[in-house]
Amino acid sequence: MQTYSALGGGKLRRMRRMFAADGRAVFVAIDHAAYMGEGPPLGEPMSQIASGKPDAVLATWHLARAYADVFASAGLVLRVDGGSSELGDMPQSDVNDIMHLPEQALRIGADCLVVLAFPGAPDEDLSLKRLARLTSECEQLGLPVMAEMIPGGWGRAVPWTMQNVARAARIGAELGADIVKTVCPGPTEEFAEVIAACPVPVVALGGPKSESEDDVVALAKGVVAAGGAGVAFGRNVWGSPQPEKLVARLREAVHGS
Repeated sequence: MQTYSALGGGKLRRMRRMFAADGRAVFVAIDHAAYMGEGPPLGEPMSQIASGKPDAVLATWHLARAYADVFASAGLVLRVDGGSSELGDMPQSDVNDIMHLPEQALRIGADCLVVLAFPGAPDEDLSLKRLARLTSECEQLGLPVMAEMIPGGWGRAVPWTMQNVARAARIGAELGADIVKTVCPGPTEEFAEVIAACPVPVVALGGPKSESEDDVVALAKGVVAAGGAGVAFGRNVWGSPQPEKLVARLREAVHGS
């Protein structure tokens, strides 16, 4: 079980808002509309997700404010990077930036901030420097940072092998991330290589919508069996006809109850 004894008091308390006593967590990502312009349905579906009792949600600035009461019992991981969208042609280079400051995030109740980083991409320096600056600032505030480490970027400038994912995860931790969110590109038993390489908790993202919710649950079970600290699933949860039940199944897969 992951321990957090090296963390300061502020980070320790906020990490425990997200991770249960077993050191694992079910994160539900609802931050997609900040770049897609569409995504998690608003209104009642948000309440359904919350009813499944996720340990934490990855949310945009708007959702963090608008649904503060709905997700009050869940940890809040705030997406703070952005600056591009899918409405036009996707930019060929990294044009993103930090959109919200850590002090501002604390005012709306963030327990953690999340940003993307792309080690191995041609312009990797932009996202890696962004991550390092953010972790330095957040260290002074006792605010954890989740680094979403995508080797080579979404364009896969380097192959998504388990070795490259492991190296990307380690880079995120070395730059100060308290949690790493990353891809699981192969059989989940091989994800143990990523866990062994990374000194902070690692959670697996869900990726595109799966055809079967059984596959989604199986991925969560496999990640945890490999030593992962949990999952951060988005489209597969809010795209479900019964998100409450799927979150409950994921909780069982990750926590065993």
